[in-house]
Amino acid sequence: MPSSKAVLGSALTATLLLGGAPAEARFGKRSTPSSSGGTTRPERGADRPDASHERRSREHPATPVGQGSNDGRPAREHPATAIGKERDAQDDAPRRRRRRARVPVSAAVVGVGAAGASASPRLNATTRTERRRDEPVPLLVRMGAQADWLTGGGAMGLFMAMEGRRMGLDTRITGLTLRAEDGSDKVDRITLLSARVTAALWASARGRVRVEAGLTSAHAPSVIFVGPSFGASVEACIGASPLDVEARVNATPFPHRQVDAQAGMALHLGGFNLRGGWRALYLNDAGHVDGVEHEEGFGGPYFGLGLTF
Repeated sequence: MPSSKAVLGSALTATLLLGGAPAEARFGKRSTPSSSGGTTRPERGADRPDASHERRSREHPATPVGQGSNDGRPAREHPATAIGKERDAQDDAPRRRRRRARVPVSAAVVGVGAAGASASPRLNATTRTERRRDEPVPLLVRMGAQADWLTGGGAMGLFMAMEGRRMGLDTRITGLTLRAEDGSDKVDRITLLSARVTAALWASARGRVRVEAGLTSAHAPSVIFVGPSFGASVEACIGASPLDVEARVNATPFPHRQVDAQAGMALHLGGFNLRGGWRALYLNDAGHVDGVEHEEGFGGPYFGLGLTF
């Protein structure tokens, strides 16, 4: 997310650059003579019988199993064989006990796995709940009014925006009232209208970063311009406080040239919010009125009230 300090610094820099631009004549007004914009592999041999046990369990070589003596009488076991069998039986007893002891261990492992499986739905439910809390609301409606104190005059504006989880629509109207340049008590009025579709690149309950595109119109004293508009905006919460950082910039490249940027902060009190910051505005009619390029730059603080629901 862009840094709020960087956004505010950019807006202030733009204002200083634009505010100082000398105006040859009023934007959109004809010039007058007096004026001229891995699966783990089992260990080898783990499932095979104990080889040493097989060797110990074989009969003594002196008396093969199932073979009698030369005179036909049943063969008697050699004393050493009997002793070996008894010793093997004694050696097998602890091994059998160890085999039996391993069974509860496997059962315990299976029991732990079953307990984990039974607990996993609860963990998944908790994770889904936390994810839902961080997701943007299905529909958000914002509206409000804004007053601007600009160099050479002032402005009043209204805005209304509707947003889903990702897409939205933003509409604005701003009326500029500017002192006439001929030194008279008259005023010049310029009305700016805009309607843009917004798409959130990042959206959550804690803020949004959007790109915007749509149309802008400028109603000047001698001409009306309508052109494409492109821009971006950002809103982000500051920690757990009710304060937000907000910034937006929009530009119209033709037929006239217009750049509108502002950055500030908003205080949310439930559904009601207070907003304040700095706005910079640049207008240039590109000489479409009388062949003379009229450009103007304005800058100043703004204050606004709004509702969110």
